[in-house]
Amino acid sequence: MQRGWALSKESWAIVKADRSLLVFPVIAGIGALIAVAVFGGAGAGLYSTSAPLAIAIAVIGLYVVIAFSIFCNVALAACAARSLEGEDTRPSEGWAAARERLGPVLGWALLQLIVGGLITAVQAFLRQGAGQLVGALVGGLANFAWTVATFFVIPVIAFEDLGPKAALGRSIAVLRQRWGEGVAGTFAIGAIVFLVAFLPGAALVALGIVLGGAGGAVLIVLGAAVFLVGAVVQNTLMAVFKVAVYRFATEDRVLGRFEREQLEAAFKPRGRFGRAAV
Repeated sequence: MQRGWALSKESWAIVKADRSLLVFPVIAGIGALIAVAVFGGAGAGLYSTSAPLAIAIAVIGLYVVIAFSIFCNVALAACAARSLEGEDTRPSEGWAAARERLGPVLGWALLQLIVGGLITAVQAFLRQGAGQLVGALVGGLANFAWTVATFFVIPVIAFEDLGPKAALGRSIAVLRQRWGEGVAGTFAIGAIVFLVAFLPGAALVALGIVLGGAGGAVLIVLGAAVFLVGAVVQNTLMAVFKVAVYRFATEDRVLGRFEREQLEAAFKPRGRFGRAAV
């Protein structure tokens, strides 16, 4: 936890100095809500008369959400790199960088959609044939492995002239070359944000539901706001951290306020059973 707190502080120092970085996850969230409303509403309206068409519209909507989220994350990575270098950034610079990588962004979104669909299908099949526990376990392991393998894909798309498949291979190669496969330390920032934002937000929402009335409604709204702010901050902090680690892994450069020991330890397994300390 001490390491996680240190990583969070260094990432937050960059975000605090350049708060324009927070724009990208906010825009991504708004875009996702709009896409869900448009495609979800259309799919729901058609489901009773044409279920296949409704499902097709829902899949297209999901692809749009994924693609727009990746587009925003690539823009965020581009600006985060400039901030880590000590340069002033503007959101327009990030959007311009993401537009230049639109092809790989759309291709990676399609690959994400396909892999996510396959994992979901396998998980559902195992739940029916082998039980809920086996399905949940295999699905969880598959999602974890995919998350680890794709850790550097967004920085690779943002900074290297590679397509989706090559970007995935590059992400895996960087992980293996520098740190191997001990990656538990990379979830430190998520754990910190969970404790300081998601958990209190959920508690406020639960308390609001229990109390009810006007006071309960206020608590629910407040809890939801805390949760959303936490999500925006976590997304931004992780983007900064990934770019810093990526630059260190590929160029052996320590950027921002990070220290070499912190970046080296981010993926370094420790302990008797190879667990990475957080």
